[in-house]
Amino acid sequence: MNARQVAVTAALASVLFGCGQASHQDLEDFTQQVRNEAVPGIKPIEPLPELQSIAYTGDDYRNPFMATPIQAAAQVASGANCPQPDLRRQRGELETVALDQLSLTGTLRKGGDDLTALVISNQGRLYRVEEGDYIGLNHGKVVAVTSQHIAIREWLPTGEGCWQQRDTTLSLAGSQRSSDS
Repeated sequence: MNARQVAVTAALASVLFGCGQASHQDLEDFTQQVRNEAVPGIKPIEPLPELQSIAYTGDDYRNPFMATPIQAAAQVASGANCPQPDLRRQRGELETVALDQLSLTGTLRKGGDDLTALVISNQGRLYRVEEGDYIGLNHGKVVAVTSQHIAIREWLPTGEGCWQQRDTTLSLAGSQRSSDS
C-alpha cells in the first residue's frame, strides 16, 4: 500500500470511530427538562351554568304570522267589491316560473291561423304556449300570440284585498319585455 491509501484508510477509520458509541444523554435530559417546565397557555373551560326551564306564556298573545280578525274581515269585505283572479283554479306548471326567467324562442302555426309559441326557461326547458294558457307567478293569462310576441294579462294584488290587471309582453329574439299599465 502506498502512503496515499494509508492516509485515506486512517481518515476513514477515524470518521467511523467517531460515529460509534456516542451518548445523547445530555440532549434527552434537556428535552425532559423543557417538557417539565412547559405550562399550557389555555385555561380550563369553566362548567356551564345550570339552566332553568321557563314555561311558555305566549299562548294568550296574537300569532304574528296570521292576519288579525279585523284585517281579515276588511280584506274579505273589500275583495268582494273589486275584480279578482280565480284563486281556486288549479295552477299550471308555467305558473311556477317568473316571466323574467322565460324567453320566446319561436312560434308554430297549427291548422288555420292559430299560433303556438315556444317558450324556453332559463333552465333550458321548452314549453308550448297557446292563447288562454296561464303563465308567470302573477296569475298571468296569455291573451294573444303573434309571430313576434306573446301578450299576457297579469293580476297584481293592491294590498287591500283587491287586484289590478297589468298587460305584459314576452318578445321574440331576446327583445326586452315591456309592460303597460
